[in-house]
Amino acid sequence: MDEQSLNRRRILSGMALAAGTAGIGLGTRNARAADAPATPDAGTAQAPTITDVKDKVVYITGGSSGIGLGIARVMHEYGAKVVMGNLNDQQFADALKHFPANDPRLFTVVHDVMDRDGWQRTADAIEKKFGAVDILVNNAGVGLQQSASAGSLKDWEWGMGVNLWGPIYGVNTFVPRMLAKKTGAHILTTTSTSGILPGSGAGIYTVAKIAAVGLMEELRHELRETNIGTSAFVPGLTTTNIGQSESHRPEALKNDAPAAPRRAATGAPPAARPPAPQVSPAWTRPQDPVVVGRFVVDGILHNDLFIVLQPEYRQGVEARCNALLESMVPFTPIPEHMKTGNYLRTPIFAQEITHRRATRKREIKGT
Repeated sequence: MDEQSLNRRRILSGMALAAGTAGIGLGTRNARAADAPATPDAGTAQAPTITDVKDKVVYITGGSSGIGLGIARVMHEYGAKVVMGNLNDQQFADALKHFPANDPRLFTVVHDVMDRDGWQRTADAIEKKFGAVDILVNNAGVGLQQSASAGSLKDWEWGMGVNLWGPIYGVNTFVPRMLAKKTGAHILTTTSTSGILPGSGAGIYTVAKIAAVGLMEELRHELRETNIGTSAFVPGLTTTNIGQSESHRPEALKNDAPAAPRRAATGAPPAARPPAPQVSPAWTRPQDPVVVGRFVVDGILHNDLFIVLQPEYRQGVEARCNALLESMVPFTPIPEHMKTGNYLRTPIFAQEITHRRATRKREIKGT
């Protein structure tokens, strides 16, 4: 059995332990296989650059709680050397309760992702402890609940600073190091459903997360022929403490006056949700961070460009994409001389469609 198959088996076994139920299946991923439109032949997607996380060095920002801690626990379970970064050391004691005492494969670092120079110091500290980073997880984020139209400049500086500039600094720090080491590497950035579908009312957060998705898309285009894989992780409602983000806002970026009230999004309010029945963990809302972590590791091992855990928002994403397509209906026929241009622009999306259809049957079940 090769490394990749062996690691898949570890994932399935671990999922069974975490799920404790009949199965985890993203059924909507299979729903449109029969009537899916033809995909342009753009070649094959970048092959997985990481085929087994065992002994790999993984750095996770915001790794001491929530999604970051869930990813850290799964990575550690599968044998990785895990580095958890956090703004301060207040949560490390609770986080470390989920791991064996004094485990040699664990390392914690205090790291403010808005500190540009701190990124290089952190990378140096990790290399001194474990060696070069193989997997960077840009996970730190703040759930700033302020609209784009009413937010202050301090709101913008904080929200964009953590949610966008943090990942940018991470990319700037680790891409050169990963290219230099030449072995397989991967960069994943935690975005949000708001990163693919606006309308939550938290406008500054949405802008930052849309930009973060774009960052990972551009990196896939630029790095697809290198040793670095890339993923935009799009989680939905998950059990985290992101609601406590304001308690971590830097003094210099606190508003002098109370924040302006958030302006409600227009349109009909969402229908009230009925009580959630007992379902597989993939459909539980909010999701458990460890279950989320298992999907993240599976996505890295497949080198998925997008790892999306909220398929119920497909209708919204389709409406957004179709609105763009309908806006491109020509008023006059396209001239013949323009029909041969490279309007696909990048092959990554066509390649990703082919890749996802070919790997649709993921055996990520709780059995």
